[in-house]
Amino acid sequence: MLSELGQVFPIFVFGKIEVNMSVELVFTVLSRFSLVGWLLLAILPNLKLTKVLVRSGLWSAILSAAYFLILATNRGSDGNFQSLAGVAALFSNSWVLLAGWVHYLAFDLLLGIWETKEAESVGLSRWILIPCLFLTLMVGPIGFLIFYVIRIIKGGFNVNL
Repeated sequence: MLSELGQVFPIFVFGKIEVNMSVELVFTVLSRFSLVGWLLLAILPNLKLTKVLVRSGLWSAILSAAYFLILATNRGSDGNFQSLAGVAALFSNSWVLLAGWVHYLAFDLLLGIWETKEAESVGLSRWILIPCLFLTLMVGPIGFLIFYVIRIIKGGFNVNL
């Protein structure tokens, strides 16, 4: 129901049946969905299912589609990207805040996929990679930085970005 976009998110529309989800429920579903992708990547990286669903980028593409749907169905507040106060105003809308969160989920997972592939290309131990993946999940740029330094030490500056 378009008049209730501030309260619910229309996920599926089948004829006359519309399933709506609250912002908290969408947050929970997408966060757990992302976590499953991370667990597959960290624990079972060479499983065919992981390769097809996660390492291919499909998991992040699904999160990106959710990001698009959230933004397409919800208007932001009167914020902008010209100042920190403007960005804070944008994120005062729960749905825009959720979109920002899903943005992190999608991109951090892509970074984890890249780290996994790079680690394999230089023979980096999974015992070293897994803490890097955890840090990338929790504090993306710090996880990336630590992995990047380890990757350069292990395999030189031939990094495939």
